[in-house]
Amino acid sequence: MNRATRRAFDQAVGALVEAYGQAGPFPDQEATPPLLVEEVRKCLEVSQQIDDTEESASPEEIDELGTHVLECLSDLGLWAYQLKLDDERAAIENAALHMAQWVAHHGGHIAVLEPVVNALARQANATQDPVVLAALFDIACSVISSAAPVFNDATDVAALQPWLTLHFNCAITATRTGQPDLMNTAYDLLETHLPRHCAAFYEEGLRESAKLTYDNQVQEIMRKRLAKWTHRP
Repeated sequence: MNRATRRAFDQAVGALVEAYGQAGPFPDQEATPPLLVEEVRKCLEVSQQIDDTEESASPEEIDELGTHVLECLSDLGLWAYQLKLDDERAAIENAALHMAQWVAHHGGHIAVLEPVVNALARQANATQDPVVLAALFDIACSVISSAAPVFNDATDVAALQPWLTLHFNCAITATRTGQPDLMNTAYDLLETHLPRHCAAFYEEGLRESAKLTYDNQVQEIMRKRLAKWTHRP
């Protein structure tokens, strides 16, 4: 995790712990913000040790560490939501995105998606810069690749929702870049992992592309993809 993200995280959880103390007590809650923050900081220390040492951690160790820290960050994000701390929640979810990138970099499997998906969507919605959008697209593809072994065969509706949202956001981000190669990559991922949702996505995408300032090439790609899944001429 880079210094700016870590500094923003530390400030956010400091505010969260303070707000929790003022709003409490919450006697029935075991996963309290102070305990969750402590666990996240322990995990960050371990991840830094892994990065600093020449010996690589095993895939199982990366998966276990990544899942634990992302679960803790997800819970912290929920606490921030409940306490109406929107900026703090954003900083916590940005930290989750960085940890997901760390897991992917070390060859692990990302098993907690919701805070990661939220951060990607928020950052994409905050920019019109094609270069920034392309970078976010690359991150989304990396997350999809690392999460696929966990989510691709999932049947639980709650587990599938962030997986579906991740693919939709990845495809929308690619479309907003206006780059056909990125669009086709994102659409291929959607068709491979979530084929039942392709027709609805392309129908909505074609309607939106007609309203906005996309060029004819973008609309044509979307039209061809829609025809593939609806057999329309």
